[in-house]
Amino acid sequence: MSESDLTPLAEVVAERLNGSPIDRDGLTEASTALMNTGWFSEIRQVKRVGMSEVYVDGVWTTPFAVVREEGYDHLIDVDGKLLPRCYRASTAPSTMIRIENPSFARPATFGADWAGKDMRAAVALARLIDDHAWRGQIACIDLKNTQEDGCLRIKTHRGCTIKWGRSPGNESAAEVPARQKIEYLQWLFDHYGRIDAGCDDELNLLSDYVGIR
Repeated sequence: MSESDLTPLAEVVAERLNGSPIDRDGLTEASTALMNTGWFSEIRQVKRVGMSEVYVDGVWTTPFAVVREEGYDHLIDVDGKLLPRCYRASTAPSTMIRIENPSFARPATFGADWAGKDMRAAVALARLIDDHAWRGQIACIDLKNTQEDGCLRIKTHRGCTIKWGRSPGNESAAEVPARQKIEYLQWLFDHYGRIDAGCDDELNLLSDYVGIR
């Protein structure tokens, strides 16, 4: 968090206090207002320290990924909640996985869940793949066709589409588990140096045999 991020949070608190050391309602309102900024997963306590300082004990949320909508990449946390920051398309930190084409528009308020079963699935997949060595080869998780067939798709920077399947842990009876799909991608990375094996079209991870076309 930069100074430009922290200053508005301090103002949120200051605006709700009237200067009285016995003002409990203002402290409660400040706690609620801080939660409504979207930057916190929990506010444990807001209390006065003397006449001129206020102490805030809270748990920051964890910025995790971005969701593209109308030319902007909107920041979400590790649980898929909207955070108060967005970037022009392709200017977000490269460490952030991008999700594209969700079925629902972004929430109206910060700290709210980005709605949609497809978004929940995409966030679950993003968490699963985030710490792998080949993570940097992924351009985005694409939800364009998820409403039609329930399948998530990963797009690589080469333009290959990797058909992942359903949300990790909620696979259909016809597809292999998420653990096995990760093993497929790791094998391709180890042997070809790329999880798409140089494929320019589509790679299918659903079955015991990885199909490339």
